[in-house]
Amino acid sequence: MKKQKGFTLLEILVAIGILAIVGTLIVQVFFTTTRANSKTEVQKNVKQNGDFAIEAMSRLIRSARSVSSSCTAGGATTESLTLINEHGRTTTFGCLLDGEVTRVASTSGARTDYLTDQNLTLGGASCTQDSLQFVCTAPAGQPAMVSITFGLSQKGTPPDQFEKASASFQTTVAIRNPAP
Repeated sequence: MKKQKGFTLLEILVAIGILAIVGTLIVQVFFTTTRANSKTEVQKNVKQNGDFAIEAMSRLIRSARSVSSSCTAGGATTESLTLINEHGRTTTFGCLLDGEVTRVASTSGARTDYLTDQNLTLGGASCTQDSLQFVCTAPAGQPAMVSITFGLSQKGTPPDQFEKASASFQTTVAIRNPAP
């Protein structure tokens, strides 16, 4: 009997099965990597925005002459903070509703600067429900100290819970050059 060249049906089915398994594994690794990168980008955006907002507020508070908002020895909690900046002008930090998004904003005179991205929110549907909070403490004979606390999360609900990102931010700042 002559030997026939070629593959048997069983050999072909085994090869197709192995290729299918390897292909499935490669696709799963690709999608897992893509999802992880997507979440990392969203988390990075939340962290960068929060860090920028807290640093901008800290810098202006540190160089302010005084705090106009309620400041007590035991600490007064407010949703906004008004201070007299180094130029003698009033600057107010607080939440502003920008469309459907609650954002951290700085208002000086007629100018308003948003300190957070429009794709991120302070958490509430309105500024009365947001997470931005200032605690001003003014011990006798010492400069005022302001604690800033807020949380940021991405706007809306992501299609996949895995991609949801949020972060909390907190710092305490003392006024360096208080007005006499």
